[in-house]
Amino acid sequence: MKKSLSVFLVLFFILETGFTQPKRLPNLIPYRKGDKWGFSNEFKKIKIPCTYASATPFFEGLARVSNEEEKYGFIDKRGKVVIPLEYDWAHSVNNGWIYVEKDTDDWGYVGGFIDKTGKTVVPMQLKTPPVPLPEFHRYEFKDGLMAVPWIDKPKGEAKYGYIDRNSKFVIKPQFQYATKFSNKLALVQIDSTTAGYINTSGQILFKKTKYFTTSAFAEGRARVRLRTTNERDKLKQGYIDTRGNVVVTLNYNTFNDFKEGVVAVQQFSAKNQDGQKWGFLNKNGGIAIPFQFEQAFNFNNGLALAVKFNKAGFINKEGREVIPFIYEYTTQQHFYDMLNISDRAGFQSGFAPVWKEGQMGFINRQGTVVVDFKYDGFGIIFYEYNDYSQGIALVIKDDKEFYIDMKGKEYYED
Repeated sequence: MKKSLSVFLVLFFILETGFTQPKRLPNLIPYRKGDKWGFSNEFKKIKIPCTYASATPFFEGLARVSNEEEKYGFIDKRGKVVIPLEYDWAHSVNNGWIYVEKDTDDWGYVGGFIDKTGKTVVPMQLKTPPVPLPEFHRYEFKDGLMAVPWIDKPKGEAKYGYIDRNSKFVIKPQFQYATKFSNKLALVQIDSTTAGYINTSGQILFKKTKYFTTSAFAEGRARVRLRTTNERDKLKQGYIDTRGNVVVTLNYNTFNDFKEGVVAVQQFSAKNQDGQKWGFLNKNGGIAIPFQFEQAFNFNNGLALAVKFNKAGFINKEGREVIPFIYEYTTQQHFYDMLNISDRAGFQSGFAPVWKEGQMGFINRQGTVVVDFKYDGFGIIFYEYNDYSQGIALVIKDDKEFYIDMKGKEYYED
């Protein structure tokens, strides 16, 4: 009986406090020695020699590395080069596939996919943006399909279609633009003036003539704007359901999609948008959390970053302050907005970056500072590399980039 009671009390404590065991650090952590990169264990003992120009964490057994010529490839945990350093850009491994980009003689600068052995699974015939595709905008399978911008001939015009895990086109390339599927619906741009939603068979379910569709579906809701010549009205945004019915009136400003049942929006005013408050709506357009914030971001695991009195803090689903509004926002607005673009504004694996006096540190979900405020921000690999999901983060300090863990240990030496 006493044993059962003890177990119950421990479980109760975990549920009530949100306490979880700290995530175990990766076996190998990118380590900087001078200007070269390799990998060490958590005790800073080097396990893979520091010979690379850059290195990122292991995902699915492989780590991306680069050489002095800024060519990217992958090594395994023994340090063996599995995929040659020959690509102009590459994402980390994601569900067995790796997105890569390359400047080719015939096709120009194009993208494609390889598997973990380096074998091509999607030919280098994907249109790339003017700059390398950010990792937080990665192509992903949703509902078993992935939208890709396919080029059928060298220097040809790209059309979007959908492939399956066998690299076969289930929906042929035909759209000017296409989004990921959600709830088996995807937003596509049919021509220069017409957008609509399709199902996983490619059938157009409905087009919107009254509205501009501005997002894919998320949790059964999609963001829309009014199709009008009135400059004031065309800025208003709302949400439709999967039948095309407006369920949240077009009277808000936001770039957020629904997440965890709610969405952060700003009250609309054509005259003074900057001064309008932010709050949260439920899926029927009702107010879930009153409009009281100067900025608000999506929820991540029950907590949302918000700004009040020009300071950042965290709230729960009831709108109650759970981590005080004491952190900088205005001077670091770009920092927070970049995190929101990648839908990472807040906690990953129990930790979140915050700022004080122009310096970045990390807190845990209880609001305790676990990494002191002494870093200039996230390090850069083409873009701010703000993935700290493994409990390690690439940071900048005094123009030097290196990894830290969530105890503040720094993985570098001069």
